[in-house]
Amino acid sequence: MCVKWLDEKREISSAMTLFVTTALFCFVGSHLRMPQELSLFWPVNALLTGIIVRFPWLHRTRNYFVCYTAMVLNDTIFSGWTGGAFTINFANILFVFVAAAILLASPPAQDGNALRVGKAMRIFAACLIASISCASWGALAQGEGMNEKLITAWSDWFSEQFSTGVLLLPFLLTLKRQTTLSRAVISTKMVLPVIALILSVCASAMIGGAGSLSFPLPAMIWCAIRLPIVATTLLMLITGITEIILVVDGIITIQGGDSSLPLSHLMSARLGVATLAIGPFIVSVSMDAIRRLNHQLALRADYDFLTRLLSRSGLYEQLRGREIASCQRAGVMIIDIDYFKSINDSFGHDAGDAVLEELAQRLRNVVGDRGLLCRFGGEEFVAVFFNVDREALWHHAESIRQAIEQEKFVLQGNTVNITVSIGIACQHRLSGKDRISAINGLISAADKNLYYSKRNGRNQTSPALHECIA
Repeated sequence: MCVKWLDEKREISSAMTLFVTTALFCFVGSHLRMPQELSLFWPVNALLTGIIVRFPWLHRTRNYFVCYTAMVLNDTIFSGWTGGAFTINFANILFVFVAAAILLASPPAQDGNALRVGKAMRIFAACLIASISCASWGALAQGEGMNEKLITAWSDWFSEQFSTGVLLLPFLLTLKRQTTLSRAVISTKMVLPVIALILSVCASAMIGGAGSLSFPLPAMIWCAIRLPIVATTLLMLITGITEIILVVDGIITIQGGDSSLPLSHLMSARLGVATLAIGPFIVSVSMDAIRRLNHQLALRADYDFLTRLLSRSGLYEQLRGREIASCQRAGVMIIDIDYFKSINDSFGHDAGDAVLEELAQRLRNVVGDRGLLCRFGGEEFVAVFFNVDREALWHHAESIRQAIEQEKFVLQGNTVNITVSIGIACQHRLSGKDRISAINGLISAADKNLYYSKRNGRNQTSPALHECIA
């Protein structure tokens, strides 16, 4: 939900955006009203609540007044109401204010698109309390006395506001500001739950009965497990709207109106759909938290925390996922910092960490996108290149060595010369099914050549250029 016109520094344009948005959706909602019912859908209240929660700086009295004015103006022009437009629309703005106040009462998450289970449950509590407040004022504003009509009016207000809020708010609050829903379904295991959901809704229409509204529940939970949270909430919204329409049109038949309370089929359907949405949404929020945790754990395993380069395991994961089948040649270099222990002994381990961070950045600058960089362990780094010959690999290694040698490091206010020794190895023909083993062999060979660089005086690349050409 990316709204460029909402800017805290541009109050007038933001107010205009709120006014136009409110008026537009009030116009749509007023044309969805059905005979003898308050409305089939009234999305504007939940929509405004979602916008204000996503942009908390809108939670101000003047912005609520702008929305209220747009509601009153719409009903005055299109519904022919006069005084009633002021009293009834106060119920609508009451829902927005109460729901937004409850949702904004807790501190925001570090990730604006992340929801915790407690935060998710707060959505249902906010919708419940806001719907009760809205229905209580709205039923009285309709001028009903203390009789059966008051209960009917209250139930219509409450069921519509609660069901719309429960279905729409989760989608609005989980929708990223820059999101592409087309990426939500990309594999068979993600398509199957959606197919099951469609079939379960069809079964509800064919079988009918009081329990038919719950038929999509297992499929919705399956969607919550398999799909991203934003896709799940969108499917919840579509399914809920579909079931309510099917009940109103008599395609799904449920029993209602025979209880001690004068509850219509529509109210029963609204409350049933809203209640069923709680389970899949909590499952979806929980799965989203698990996915985020797994992603963080994968990052910790695949990347070195200090240098932000690939770790040893991360390098092999990249090699497995990389398309190297067409690569006929590969080259490996191992870079080792000379006399690194003396740096730690002279300046401390914090200075040693600073050297590793700076060295990693210089390696990135030289290697760029031409190879894979990895902190192999301690003060050793590995770079893997594809489709290079020995001479080109030697020149890459020398570029790295000279970049380290020529620019001094600053440690605790002192300039320090730091050099590296490099060992390289290259294979012209990668053969065999297990190319990871081939890369492992190159790493072993480069490690032996690194030993020669160390033994022959450090700050050099082995083998030398003339040996590579030969």
